[in-house]
Amino acid sequence: MHKLILLFVFSLFLIACNDGDEVISDFDFDQDTSLNLCSSGSENVLHFINPETNEAISFRFQQAGFDGRFEGLCPPDPIEININNNNEIVYRRLSGSANSAEYFCQQVPPSNPTVIEEFRSTSGGRALLFFGIQSQDDNDGVPAQLEDLNGNGDLFDDDTDGDGIPNFLDTDDDNDNVPTSVEIIDEFGNTPNNPENAFDFVDFDGDGIPNYLDEDDDGDGIISRYEDLNAFDELDDEGNPILNPQTAVNDQGIPHYLNPEMTEELVIDLYRPNVITRTFRVQVVIEDVSLERADGEQTITFSTLQLGNYQITSNNEVLPMTFEPSQPCD
Repeated sequence: MHKLILLFVFSLFLIACNDGDEVISDFDFDQDTSLNLCSSGSENVLHFINPETNEAISFRFQQAGFDGRFEGLCPPDPIEININNNNEIVYRRLSGSANSAEYFCQQVPPSNPTVIEEFRSTSGGRALLFFGIQSQDDNDGVPAQLEDLNGNGDLFDDDTDGDGIPNFLDTDDDNDNVPTSVEIIDEFGNTPNNPENAFDFVDFDGDGIPNYLDEDDDGDGIISRYEDLNAFDELDDEGNPILNPQTAVNDQGIPHYLNPEMTEELVIDLYRPNVITRTFRVQVVIEDVSLERADGEQTITFSTLQLGNYQITSNNEVLPMTFEPSQPCD
């Protein structure tokens, strides 16, 4: 009886049994392996080919609407997927190099390289998909550390406008429909160099509250959002008002929200969408899974295997306003 020799990067438990030829493999997959995803309908394939060893791993599973993203501020609970005929892990050693996407995402895989050896999962065990956030920012020009207004190290409990979106993810921190990125710029088009705190930015009415945190920028008693008098003059393609107080101006071109002598108001309790960029990370962990060689002569059993991770970056993602206190993620 020959021994099955497998070298693992991360600690895991395996049992190799049955007679068969000697297998030598790095099985070089771990929590840092960068998996790729292709999806068609409810079928998804997470895949990776090691370009140095030509080892290929894939996890094909059924999950409608899966792309690794999630709604809301905090990651959802892990998804548990039972390993069976519909949700299968396949390990292969290939005769040569291959592009992972071309190899796994086509209806008919290329004829080359050929498969030297293949192991497929048997029914039993599970895969766990752990969701997280790799990076996120509102790109509003105010550094995230300055948006911790109370200085307690918790960015989630600083929500100036109370819309349920913490300031560090809020593109309009005071909900006046003038983006923060606009309100931190002075009349000369400048922003403070290396501001030391959140109150170093432009404060038009001199009330000690910078414009981007001040719902009434000119101190005339009319909140800036209500000074967008021509919001309903033109509608967008979906029939919604175009919310932009900067366009409501007097004969001299001064916006009403920056003109304390202008106190006419139009009640508008509508808000511009909060569009941000986030990078999501999905960690794939396999538990109590057995892989059987194609000829049935050898089986490998894993108690735990860090298969890798998958990342996706959202573009033009809209964070919904809940107008409830936001809570830090666990």
